[in-house]
Amino acid sequence: MNATVAEHVGGLAWSEDPRGVELNALRIDFEGALPHTVSLPRRGPIRLTEFAEADALSAVRAELLDAERSLGGPSVLRWRADGLGGAVTSEARLIDEPLPWGGGPGRGLPQTPNRLDRWSRANAGEVIPNVITPLSWSVIADSLDKGFHNPWGGWTEGRRFVAMYDGYVYFNIGLMLEIIQERFGLTGAHFLEAVGGPEAAAVEQDGDASRATRIRWSRLLRQLPWLMRWLRDQDTLPKRWLDERATAEAERDRLKALDVSQLSDRDILRELTRSAAESERQVIFLMRAQSAVYAAAQGLLWAIDRWLGIDKRNLVLSVLQGVPGIRTQDGNLALRRIAERAARESDAVDFVRSHEAEQIWPALYAAELPASLLWLRHELDDFIDEYGHRAAGELEIAEPRWAEQPALILDTFRDYVLHPGEAGTDESLERQRQLRSEAQQQIKDQLYRHPLGYLRWPLFRAQIHQARRLQPLRENPKFTLLEVSQQQRALWKELTARWIDADLLSSEDDIYYLLFEELATLARRSSDPAVGARMRSRIRRRRAQFAEWTQSPAPPLRDLHGEVISVSSVSVDAVVQAGDAPGSEQNERSELPLMLSGIAASAGVAEGLAHVADSPASGREIQAGQILVARFTDPGWTPIFPLASAVVTEIGGVLSHGAIVAREFGIPAVVNVQRATELIRSGDSLRIDGSNGQVTIVERA
Repeated sequence: MNATVAEHVGGLAWSEDPRGVELNALRIDFEGALPHTVSLPRRGPIRLTEFAEADALSAVRAELLDAERSLGGPSVLRWRADGLGGAVTSEARLIDEPLPWGGGPGRGLPQTPNRLDRWSRANAGEVIPNVITPLSWSVIADSLDKGFHNPWGGWTEGRRFVAMYDGYVYFNIGLMLEIIQERFGLTGAHFLEAVGGPEAAAVEQDGDASRATRIRWSRLLRQLPWLMRWLRDQDTLPKRWLDERATAEAERDRLKALDVSQLSDRDILRELTRSAAESERQVIFLMRAQSAVYAAAQGLLWAIDRWLGIDKRNLVLSVLQGVPGIRTQDGNLALRRIAERAARESDAVDFVRSHEAEQIWPALYAAELPASLLWLRHELDDFIDEYGHRAAGELEIAEPRWAEQPALILDTFRDYVLHPGEAGTDESLERQRQLRSEAQQQIKDQLYRHPLGYLRWPLFRAQIHQARRLQPLRENPKFTLLEVSQQQRALWKELTARWIDADLLSSEDDIYYLLFEELATLARRSSDPAVGARMRSRIRRRRAQFAEWTQSPAPPLRDLHGEVISVSSVSVDAVVQAGDAPGSEQNERSELPLMLSGIAASAGVAEGLAHVADSPASGREIQAGQILVARFTDPGWTPIFPLASAVVTEIGGVLSHGAIVAREFGIPAVVNVQRATELIRSGDSLRIDGSNGQVTIVERA
């Protein structure tokens, strides 16, 4: 390279790849008419001479490493060749550009997107509602993907089921619909109704949805042998779950019994790696169970529409309520029963009234606690021991659990005590069983009005039985998986405490901004100051990226390349009877009532004032009898349900978590109401028809 050209060579130099791809190499960026990038080793000879002389690059490398040592972390500086084989550098600073995560082998986006791929927040928005941290993503992404692909074998090979865009997790709704409609010829519309999402609203809006609502029998018959084997496998799932649960509980107990004081950092990482393999097994079973539950509900919805008509859909919702053995519901009922007893005892009522939620737990263990309240301490202690691994957005490892912050659940318990319902828990359960029995009898009576009723009713009854058997598997495997996750979280917290003491980390939540493999590196090389500095740099930069992504809500639908698909025509025209844009001046003046439509999730009609909530914390501010309106609900929300007279969500389907719990409590619910939290304001007077999927704004606040 001659001196004249070399004088014009320059750009930025980084002591660590700012994209986080080549983590052990320096990166040199060349600016100019043909910008390009090269990587250099941190040590050893530099032989690359195509773009600049090796001596100049060696000088840049030396300056970079000096800057990294003096600034205390990966650094960037501006450089230019001096034309004499050396380099001139300036403006050295720490690398502070936001550092995205989500890429890398096995966790990135599809290498070759399929034309049928379509990425949806349906269901993903419930289980992972917020921007996911790097640690959670690195732990769960591959497990979810393997779990989805497991039942389908080679049919879905090379396709991604889970991906991350701008920090939010998406599921490949296009791939799911391809399996259902193209592979088996089944009804995509009924699947969408079970899972929810903007495409479900689009199907409802489409007047000619026959392709999505009719079975294509020729395709179904071709796949009949495979389907019969799959159905037999489904039938064994409840029995197999007993063994899976025992295995997961054994892993939970094993982790709980570990004496961490006797374990090194590397020992703890080995335990976490071993436990992650067991968690992956459980996730695979969970995904198989999910497929079975959705298939059973899909069959019921198709049968009721085909044989009785869509106006009888509320009967399907009713036959699926009051199903025993759902662990999430068991927890809600257990808390209600404790609250009902407390509400009957004046000492307990006075105690609860005089303490805020965050004060209750410490006060229960105070030395001066009256003997008359010992029962309350014991029962709440047992509740936290059994259900304390739950949380809002609980697949996110960074979310605190109820056992760690009891106020998260005792706030709701306090409301239960101070605002007891008219009907007791056992009375409500009996009412649900009666409604279920009555709905089943109505279906039988109406089917027998048709000449083929003697054939249809046994088939329908078998389908009801199968749906009820499988429905607990929608929740219970995740419940047990999260018990294991709680013990894994305790090990992460132990590592955090050690690394804070060693000045490797600065705060308790730093650990969630590193990937699993990076934490393994930190455990192996914790004595190397350069490694600690590099990890602190990534934490700082990922925090910046996390904050940036959190500022923007997740678009509900993306195309095969991840580009946002506009759903404004669905979310406005399909849900607002007047057709006005949400938030517009015209909408504010629109003639009432305004009707919004969604998916009927829990039968019944209710009227009341809206309480719009953007988090479980604001949801707990609901007053008894108000209607809860939220983007989504998960186990962190559902203890709130008994205080609400009805529930409306933007995300969800017939089998969403909120829909299942609403049915168990007998609360009307409409889900998948696009932009509900924008169109409805707290204090608006609403009418909810959970049988027909309609939400009416009767009067503005």
